[in-house]
Amino acid sequence: MLIEVHHENFRGDIITLRQELVIKFNGKMFVVPAGFECDGASVPRFLWDSISPQIHPATLQAAVAHDFLYRNQVPGWSRKEADLLFYTLCRQNGLSWWKSQKAYLGLRLFGGNAWKGKKE
Repeated sequence: MLIEVHHENFRGDIITLRQELVIKFNGKMFVVPAGFECDGASVPRFLWDSISPQIHPATLQAAVAHDFLYRNQVPGWSRKEADLLFYTLCRQNGLSWWKSQKAYLGLRLFGGNAWKGKKE
């Protein structure tokens, strides 16, 4: 995955995907296009000891894919599947079971407003 991480004063650290990212999960697939931008893992402060809000290699792919699903609400993908994908990609990329579990729980408890806010 080719990415660029850069800092912008008004948006903080931004990830820009430099080539498309193909995600396959549970028999489904979607493509995050080159040029997609996101801010990495958005983490409530009380979970910072588990999942750093800073851009980290173990959460990078998961954050890009999850942000894309939340922002675009790709047909055939539910919020629960998007959250489970985040968990699975974190584990595959080396984040511990415990930290991945806490991140998943945080998404399930606090991600609803972000998901609902994107529905038209």
